[in-house]
Amino acid sequence: MRGRSFLLFVLLVGLLGPSLSFADLVAEDSEDNKWAVSYIAKKSVHATVNGQVTHGDGLHVRLVQGHCDKGNLLTFVYTYSNHPRIEKLKGTYLTTKFLGGEVIVKVVHTSPFLMGHRATIDMGWGGIDELKEILGSKNPLVIEYVDSHGVKITDYFDIIQNSWSNVGVSEALDRAVEMCETL
Repeated sequence: MRGRSFLLFVLLVGLLGPSLSFADLVAEDSEDNKWAVSYIAKKSVHATVNGQVTHGDGLHVRLVQGHCDKGNLLTFVYTYSNHPRIEKLKGTYLTTKFLGGEVIVKVVHTSPFLMGHRATIDMGWGGIDELKEILGSKNPLVIEYVDSHGVKITDYFDIIQNSWSNVGVSEALDRAVEMCETL
């Protein structure tokens, strides 16, 4: 009887051991100016790299459970500017210069943060291969926020430019897709 219990235990461990679950996923250690899978939630995985101008304003590719073949490009803008209506930027479209072209982005969230405010910027969605091509095209990846649609950007953001390395972006996106598929 004891031998059967042991055999059953070994078989169960052998069957369950190789499969990964959300609880098994571990964010990678971040290294400055190198892409990593540094944020894992129950329904999403983020491949990220730190900002080179404002370190904490990283560039993220967010992959969502069930749609791991596409990524949402996001970034953040931390600002000390004390515009009395900075929260009104939520839902606003801004014009940027990104990788040498004009790109319209959306402010999806603003909130008080540390000694200023933080805006979350949605830069759009793309297929993983498309994002690898875009993000792998230039190093560094540079964004500049410009005046647009009645918004004088320097009223809201004290630093209007950031850049990010593209070192390891393709490999990090591959790892993020793998992790996303296990959610």
